[in-house]
Amino acid sequence: MDIFLLMKGSQVGPYQFTDIQGWVKAGYIKEDDPAWFEGCDDWVKVKEIPGFDSSHDDHNLSSDLLPPFEAYFGSEPYIFISYAHKDSEFVFNEISALHDAGYHIWYDEGIEASNEWPEEIANTVIGCTAFLVFVSPRSTASVNCRNEINLALNEDKPFLAVHIEESALPPGLRLRMGDLQSILKYKLPQDRYDKKLYDALENLLGRKKKKVRPESASPTKFAQTNPDYVSSPKSRKKKKIVSQQSKVVIAPAKKNCRGRLA
Repeated sequence: MDIFLLMKGSQVGPYQFTDIQGWVKAGYIKEDDPAWFEGCDDWVKVKEIPGFDSSHDDHNLSSDLLPPFEAYFGSEPYIFISYAHKDSEFVFNEISALHDAGYHIWYDEGIEASNEWPEEIANTVIGCTAFLVFVSPRSTASVNCRNEINLALNEDKPFLAVHIEESALPPGLRLRMGDLQSILKYKLPQDRYDKKLYDALENLLGRKKKKVRPESASPTKFAQTNPDYVSSPKSRKKKKIVSQQSKVVIAPAKKNCRGRLA
């Protein structure tokens, strides 16, 4: 259902229920902010929207879902992965493929937060070579994801957003991420998505592929198939001289006294 909000005296929207739910958890809006949806006689509070859940447990992993590999710690370039834990099943499949392809991946492995954990997260963001966030209504709702994104942008980290489903970015994230590189995975077939993802990561890591000159544009190849091709001015000059020296000169025939050819 479409939901409208009343923000600073102005009606904004429409938004989807999952976005509203997430924004409350992220602190962008409050449970007591005015909202309206079809069927309402008047404005109601956000928390009164049917189905609204005020719990804040979006950062816990399912107990039967285990991290696929150990997060990278070392001096080699690595990619920091930002994601909502409720998207773990999908994200783990994605980063497993990246890990198998040889990329160094750091992610939080679902470890519970502690007093030291925010500082470790911050240090890892600052030290990463590239930052990859998987965008969904859950990740835009996560305070941790928002903090990671903002820190990466403040540190000018090479940045890539992969939208795993259609999501309305909150105003603050839309302002900061609107003109940054992103891939709309939910709109792409798998083969095109894979190509875009790996090409983007190679560029972010500074490993751009060298451009290969097409074979048809190769001077050597062209010369082999075109005998009149001359590769340089010097060789053109030499060819011209040789041509003049090898030219056969035929003298004009002399006529006899009767006007006939001898």
